[in-house]
Amino acid sequence: MSDTELLVLMLVVGGITFLYRYAMIGLFAHRELPHWLARLCQFVAPASFAALIASTLFVTGHDVHVDMSSPKLWAACVAGLVAWKTGNVLATIATGMVILYALKWLLSANLF
Repeated sequence: MSDTELLVLMLVVGGITFLYRYAMIGLFAHRELPHWLARLCQFVAPASFAALIASTLFVTGHDVHVDMSSPKLWAACVAGLVAWKTGNVLATIATGMVILYALKWLLSANLF
């Protein structure tokens, strides 16, 4: 692919992305969304976040697998429990990070 073709492709994809995003903002900015669409929009951010987390936890290279020895997986489980019990975002993040780094330290110190 030549540089010109790549530039044209990037501009076309950028334009399509802009139009797609502008359609939701520009078309519905001064209108009330239908109830079913507003309800669905509530789940976009959590679903996107879950997809990012799942890909970080379960995808290595081109393989998808569950590694039970991964500190990330255990830290995510503990953080998930904290999120479920408290509903506090800062407590969830702090707990997840403390558990992750504690597990990494314990594994690197060969205490197990």
